[in-house]
Amino acid sequence: MRRMRLMCAPLWKVSVAAVLLAAATALHAGAVPDTKGGPIGNQVLIAGGEDSGGNALDSAELYDPKLQTFTLLSTTMSEPRAHHTCTRINGKLILIAGGENSSTTALATADLFSVKTRTLTPTHENMVSAQSGQTATLTKANKVLIAGGIDDTGAVTGVAENYKGAGGGTFSATANPLRTKREFHTATRIARGLVLITGGIDQNGNVLQRAEIFNIANGTFNYTLGNMVNRRTNHTATLLPNGNVLIAGGYGGNGNPQNTAEIYNPGKRSFTPTLSAMNFARAEHTATLLAGGGVLIAGGFTSNAKITSTAEIYDSTSGTFTAVGPKMTDSRAGHTATLLKNGTVLIAGGLDQSGAIVNTAELYNPAGTGSFKATKNPMNAERIYHTATLIQ
Repeated sequence: MRRMRLMCAPLWKVSVAAVLLAAATALHAGAVPDTKGGPIGNQVLIAGGEDSGGNALDSAELYDPKLQTFTLLSTTMSEPRAHHTCTRINGKLILIAGGENSSTTALATADLFSVKTRTLTPTHENMVSAQSGQTATLTKANKVLIAGGIDDTGAVTGVAENYKGAGGGTFSATANPLRTKREFHTATRIARGLVLITGGIDQNGNVLQRAEIFNIANGTFNYTLGNMVNRRTNHTATLLPNGNVLIAGGYGGNGNPQNTAEIYNPGKRSFTPTLSAMNFARAEHTATLLAGGGVLIAGGFTSNAKITSTAEIYDSTSGTFTAVGPKMTDSRAGHTATLLKNGTVLIAGGLDQSGAIVNTAELYNPAGTGSFKATKNPMNAERIYHTATLIQ
């Protein structure tokens, strides 16, 4: 039975049988392979994920914000994958790495999406280690740090490696592994050539309060001066305009979603609580830095294992959260949220409150009091634990 990493109960890995509808995924009429030509600078690449049958997907599609349409690519990834990473490494290529297949086996393969040809091709070599539920962070031009996750034996790993190269590229292990093995953590590039890594779950199933710093120059990991305020996994971490990092929500040590949030200050190298808590407890939500400097926090699992359609804005000046008036058009968890060049946010897929993995998508417009509106067309496939990356 396909299992999904939904952590709405203290059991960290549960079967989808209790929460998914029986309907199988189908491609929608009118979907056609992507064709070359035309500007795609504001399009979004949506790749992989799981469908309602618990199957990992090898398909990818492009969202066109002008037409509000989703178009399948003519090529597929080298393997179906979910819980993978997707990183724009330059204006021409996007790296899609790792994840797990329909048998929940972690993958060591990776693919490159070419902006010019709009096609997917495998990298020249595999990753150093199979990794699912890992993080991927652009550290330098054409260089990506991939860290942690679960390996192909099902064990939580501390392996970290670098992808380097503008073409097929190469993978190589970092000078040392993570100080703490972890999955479903966050990684955020901060000032002074550092990457902040927070929370996650360790090899014993414990939710972590430990954070560590990766030094890009020497390739080593070291613990931060102090722990986070709270234990967290499946949380979000967002780099703010002032250089601080907002760390919000996630499952706590008791396995329940939490409404707490905290700030990491790189200058002081410390974690402090935000002045107010979020309006709702959340895990497996999204957090998107808006053009105006606020952070849109949307959806996720909330109290009593419910999936919410609520959203709120974090104001870094006041340090407080304000609920967004109209709710999202769908309740969602395990979805994606992508800031578009026009300032709106594309929110796509995920699991809704009925237990269905959805193909719906909507746009958040921050103008005025903020509003959500469904896109004119849905995605071509139902997806959860997929990736969504703005093409620039």
